Amino acid sequence: MAVQVDGNRADAAIAEIERVWHLCAGTDHDGADARVFVTHDDSSETGADLDAGVVTGSVLPDLMQLITQAVTRAAIDAQKGRVVMLHAAGIQSPETGAVVALVGPGGTGKTTLVRTLGVGRGYVSDETVAVTADDTVLPYPKPLSVRREPAGPWKDETDPLELGVLAPAPQATLAAIVLLDRQDGYAGPPAVEQIPTLDAIAALTPETSHLPEMEKPMQRMAALCDGVGGVMRVTYREAEHLAPLLDGWLETGA
Repeated sequence: MAVQVDGNRADAAIAEIERVWHLCAGTDHDGADARVFVTHDDSSETGADLDAGVVTGSVLPDLMQLITQAVTRAAIDAQKGRVVMLHAAGIQSPETGAVVALVGPGGTGKTTLVRTLGVGRGYVSDETVAVTADDTVLPYPKPLSVRREPAGPWKDETDPLELGVLAPAPQATLAAIVLLDRQDGYAGPPAVEQIPTLDAIAALTPETSHLPEMEKPMQRMAALCDGVGGVMRVTYREAEHLAPLLDGWLETGA
């Protein structure tokens, strides 16, 4: 993945990209399998063509959000057919490398879960957990996208380390898959249930990017579920209520 920046304010954009994306920094730009083109100058309107990987804007914080969207889209598209990509937050044990994938659609609070539960733990992603055929997780520690206002559309792209999480450990293995069922009106401790494999596949399919491009996608999903001892669904209200459960999932994978 390579990001190319131009415009009369390109230096400011490059500096901010390097600051908040440093956990994803690479060196093989010539061999990049995907590219995003950014223009940051005084006259560009804020906008993005995600299909083309083109982002423009004069307001740097807004531009950074669009860059994150474009980079994420390009990275996911570049991996289609290669790995299973769950729409999930990934939190890792720094001691063992075990990763819990907390799966849910946009708006279910995955970034909040990372900010609340990830302090002192490895940060894998707040967007996409990519898993190879042998259950190795490919970390995507993008900037944490923190909403500026509770109901507002704009987010601030934040260096994850500033929020107390750790860089992901080099060896990362999927230990548990948890489907999130957050309910504002839910009372009591979180409720955890094991989901039959067929039901788990049905629930995970809409939260998996480019699944049809996988070879034998349903068999691959079944193997993924079986590899972690089955998928769980957790019903809860507040992120902090999941802390004791996360400890157990990271230790045992169940």
